[in-house]
Amino acid sequence: MIKRVSFVKLAALFLGQALTFSAVHAQPTASAEELATTVDDGFTIAVVGDIIIAYPLNQMMSTPGFPEVIELLHGADVVAGNMEGNIIDGRTFRGSRPGGFRAEPEAAQWLKEMGVDIVARPNNHADDFGIEGLRETSVHLDRAGIQHAGYGETYWAARAARYVSSDRGRVGMVAASDHAPQAAPMSGEWPGTGGLSPLRVTRNFMVPEAQWEAVGTLRDLFPNGTIHFARGANTDDHIQFLRQNFRKAAPGVEEPYYSFDINPTDMRDIMASVEEGKMISDLITVAFHAHHFHDAKGGYRGEGLEEGEHLDTNPSIADYLPVFSKAAIDHGADVIQGTGVHVLRGIEIYKDRPIYYGLGEFIRQMDVTGLAGRGAPGKSEGPPGHEAIPVKYESIVAINEFRQGRLYEVRLHPIELRYDEQKLARRGIPVIASDDVAQRILRRLQDLSAPLGTEIMVDGNIGIIRP
Repeated sequence: MIKRVSFVKLAALFLGQALTFSAVHAQPTASAEELATTVDDGFTIAVVGDIIIAYPLNQMMSTPGFPEVIELLHGADVVAGNMEGNIIDGRTFRGSRPGGFRAEPEAAQWLKEMGVDIVARPNNHADDFGIEGLRETSVHLDRAGIQHAGYGETYWAARAARYVSSDRGRVGMVAASDHAPQAAPMSGEWPGTGGLSPLRVTRNFMVPEAQWEAVGTLRDLFPNGTIHFARGANTDDHIQFLRQNFRKAAPGVEEPYYSFDINPTDMRDIMASVEEGKMISDLITVAFHAHHFHDAKGGYRGEGLEEGEHLDTNPSIADYLPVFSKAAIDHGADVIQGTGVHVLRGIEIYKDRPIYYGLGEFIRQMDVTGLAGRGAPGKSEGPPGHEAIPVKYESIVAINEFRQGRLYEVRLHPIELRYDEQKLARRGIPVIASDDVAQRILRRLQDLSAPLGTEIMVDGNIGIIRP
């Protein structure tokens, strides 16, 4: 089933990328046949959001709704998610950064038994326990038989696709984020470093014309803020100070927003890895973890959730994410699985391929992970502005079915993570959503996806997308 690929083709992907990737939308070097999707008809890949796990979930098997989630995962040929945090043994760990999200070593095997096959590693909590934590996490995932992408001891190891085989097709994953520690390639005498696969972006504050003069006034108040940071800036429409980029928005724009420029080297190298990964697999998924958004006004504001006005619940989509996602599909990607913000974002279908701009959370043991030995934990998640809110505990399991080399159907199964559970050991763990919550989740997804041209039909408590 796996396509034959010549050594010359693979070498050209990396040696010739500097010539062929002259723009963000550079064309693939491989042929359409080499980038074909070749899984068996009826193949399904389930994608889920952030996995923030603390310990095995055996005790939940008697909880209504939880076995049904596991059944969903076991029914898919491959299950892919985002591993946010580390898996380490706190009794023996002697790392350089002791703090953050961590799971007990046994949790890795439980995730495997639950059905998880492959996970993305690059995210803002991957480095919670330093390089030692990253390495130990790799050991536990490997022992459990869970493949993982986006971290490596070298730059290209971090970039490379990782693979999992099923009876009906071999699946690859390429993963990246803008978070440290970022892997770096060799340069001259510099040997390069390992770390996370980077997708670096430059943020621009887009300011309406009516407020543009005020930006210049602020710049003049902080003249030293322009030193070393003003190359190409301080023009009629680009001011740079205090290490931030401010640009004048187009005429007629009345509200400020954020815009982002993708690092061209990262774009080039990620697309090379996507293309290579697809050439030697039957289907490939691309995972990104990004906290960026377009809307400057705050977070989720629907369904009467006044407490949702926090940026970490912002469902708007940063402008570079569609550019990146569609470029990845052009280079062979079959599924784009986005995470980062703690809520669902809209779904777009591009060339019969799904783009999940935000899958939300899948397991969210925020109240227990990393708190051992600190006394009685409270039911909270940080300082004011980061409290737990219901919308963070509502998500989906997305089942993507492929037939004849293309997406046939997406089935969206709403889940809830037990926001109202008072016992912290049982909070943040997915169960099939109740009727009311399921309908609320599906309505939210419909509203978020409609501007992207995606129609979500509702069949009972399941959302259906057919390209």
